[in-house]
Amino acid sequence: MLKKVTITLLMLAVIAAVMLFIIIQYVKPTKSLDLQYKEIAISSKIAEMILSRKLDVRLSEEEVNQLLKKQLASHSTLPHNFRMEGAELDLQGARVEADVNMRWHDRIPIGAHTTFTLAWDPPNLVIQHVNTQIRNWQLPSEWLQLAPIEIPLQSYLPKLIGIKNIVFEDNAILIQLKPFQ
Repeated sequence: MLKKVTITLLMLAVIAAVMLFIIIQYVKPTKSLDLQYKEIAISSKIAEMILSRKLDVRLSEEEVNQLLKKQLASHSTLPHNFRMEGAELDLQGARVEADVNMRWHDRIPIGAHTTFTLAWDPPNLVIQHVNTQIRNWQLPSEWLQLAPIEIPLQSYLPKLIGIKNIVFEDNAILIQLKPFQ
């Protein structure tokens, strides 16, 4: 009898180990990503604005990507012992689709797909987390819900120039400026 119980427990332990290995392989990231970013200078676009005689500055998808990566890097510690290690962002108007690499409990690497929305709430650009998906499995929002992140865009501009409005385009953000704030 004791031999049967020992064999059964051993078989259950082997099955549990194999299942754990399969799950870890399933959630493992498919590509290597990081949170390295380059500083953007909106003020350098002021010369373009003067030449075009419009009070607009257009941030390309790559510039928005750098701006958002900077914010995600400063908020890389996530709830429930998750830590963000890398991101690749795709701007789609006011919606951002992101492939992210995370680590759970500093041990298990996880590749996920997250969705964010962008909104202009003067004086900040607000990044709101919508959902997270691992492969084809939707993570419950209670497991991983990020707090909204605010980007003070005014801090990137010269002191005498203010922001009138933000327009979200397909692959860019148009910042409409106002002089003499």
